[in-house]
Amino acid sequence: MFSRSPRSDGARKPKRSFRDWKCFLPLLRPYRTALFAAMVAMILDAGLTVMRPWPLKVVIDRVLSHRPSRVPFIRAWLDASAHNPIHILWGACAATFLIALGTGTLTYFFTRALGNIGQRFAFDLRCHLFAHLQRLSLRFHDRQPLGDLITRLTSDADAIQDVLANGVIILVSNGFLLIGMATLMFWLNWRFALAALSAAPFLFLVVLRYSSKVKLAASKARTKTGVLASLAQETLASIRIVQGLAQEGQRDELFEAQGFTSLQASLEAVGYQARVAPFIDLLAAAGLIIVMYYGATQVLAGHLSTGDVVVFFAYVTNLYAPMRALSRFAYAANKAIIGAERIAEVINVRSDVIDRKNARPAPRLNGRMEFRDVAFEYVPGQPILSDINLTIEPGERVAVVGATGAGKSTFVSLLPRFYDPTRGAVCLNGEDIRNYSLQSLREQISLVLQDTLLFSGSIRDNIGFGRPNATQEEILAAAAAANADEFIQRLPDGYDSQVAERGATLSGGQKQRIAIARAILRDAPILILDEPTSGLDALAEAMVLDALERASAGRTTLMIAHRLSTVRFANRILVFDRGRIVEQGTHDELLARNGRYARLYHLQTATRRESPSLISTARP
Repeated sequence: MFSRSPRSDGARKPKRSFRDWKCFLPLLRPYRTALFAAMVAMILDAGLTVMRPWPLKVVIDRVLSHRPSRVPFIRAWLDASAHNPIHILWGACAATFLIALGTGTLTYFFTRALGNIGQRFAFDLRCHLFAHLQRLSLRFHDRQPLGDLITRLTSDADAIQDVLANGVIILVSNGFLLIGMATLMFWLNWRFALAALSAAPFLFLVVLRYSSKVKLAASKARTKTGVLASLAQETLASIRIVQGLAQEGQRDELFEAQGFTSLQASLEAVGYQARVAPFIDLLAAAGLIIVMYYGATQVLAGHLSTGDVVVFFAYVTNLYAPMRALSRFAYAANKAIIGAERIAEVINVRSDVIDRKNARPAPRLNGRMEFRDVAFEYVPGQPILSDINLTIEPGERVAVVGATGAGKSTFVSLLPRFYDPTRGAVCLNGEDIRNYSLQSLREQISLVLQDTLLFSGSIRDNIGFGRPNATQEEILAAAAAANADEFIQRLPDGYDSQVAERGATLSGGQKQRIAIARAILRDAPILILDEPTSGLDALAEAMVLDALERASAGRTTLMIAHRLSTVRFANRILVFDRGRIVEQGTHDELLARNGRYARLYHLQTATRRESPSLISTARP
């Protein structure tokens, strides 16, 4: 209805920063206990994993070499015990089994817990984002590509879910594992630890360097994916005109070109990620060489036990596996960060049409409207409406006419507060509508649009969309009043017949009558019509106009009309030009003035006389 209005930048795009991520905290709060438990489990798992090589060290030192063995927590007990080597061997085997049992149990717990949290959080996030999108003003939706919003609802939320379910495990488990291994290495022999870890700083520098590049490439890829989704959505939504003009090839080329830019950005991120792997392998090999050489010489010199070298070797062998996992995690984490930033960017947008602090529910409106010195601008300094002063009495039918861009749609859109006036006030029942809550205001307004919007579902569901609790008898009565019952009954499943997306299986006249039935059923005191007969043949137009007369009975009605034949039942006609009301009156009064309305009327009448008469055989 209002897509023809000029677009504006709307709300300023928020700066991306971690402070903007506060919007996620309320969604995470219900899972804080489960998150804490999963964190504790991961820390315990890392602690047990760090202890895996120690039973082998005890076996090598105490059983095979018959030497004292430095073991955390139980060294004094081992040195003082009189157990024979076989008992120590059995104890080491039991310890290995218990460590494996503990790590397995803990891994199952935190993997399942974080998987559940990730799935549930993503569900909550999508619901929250969807609800927020529905309540943002038309200024936002006028400038935002639909496909990009769908990408944020789906793949961006999926990236966050993946990091919560898997990335947290990689980050926390491997992080504490690295800390635990490094701590015990220094406890055993700080010189050996320094030698063994001498290659680690270079690895961190490599990972850090490429992580920033991966994030930049991931950001490009995510943005391009959103543009690609918008292009696909736009093309498929307009498939009739694409096929009708045989432009499939042109759209193929455009999609391929846009897809190629998305592919390049993704390949760039994959390339940066792949470059890290060789560095990790080389540095890991360097660490093992140092351990083998330094450890062997220290054992030969009698400064270290064979068990100590085995522990160091096991740690250094496993030390670079967490680093490799963390480097791979960088790409997924950066995708999630970009997705979170894109979602936060939308969530942090605040609608410029909101309830006032002391807004109250609207009483039952009588339909009396007042526009008091109303002006409106989409862009500062570019007025769309100026000096609108108007009173419409309850039950009055008012038609709004004028050339394209004259401000008709903007004028009507102020009533349900799709936009708020830049200056002045729109009043109902003598009260500024901004003093009423949005929900209660819009509940008392019905809409019939030029491009009739039907939803997937049954015809019954579509008629009852504005009033879900309506009875079957009320739905049938509304359909009959809208001249829709006759064609609905002829359908194979009657009122249970399924409507294809956007009502593609119905004719224009049928869709309009279903929309009129929806408006009648809603029983709102105010009715807004946006050129409801545009594109209909003469027979369908006559049936729709007859239905509209019944729908508007007793209701204050505003109707945007481009075809002046549709204003015949209006009590008053408003003529707009450049955002101002330049004429108003009845059809006969305006013709008698021989002004702008008369010129528009005579122009349309002459055009119709010059055009051949066509009788449409389409379904009304």
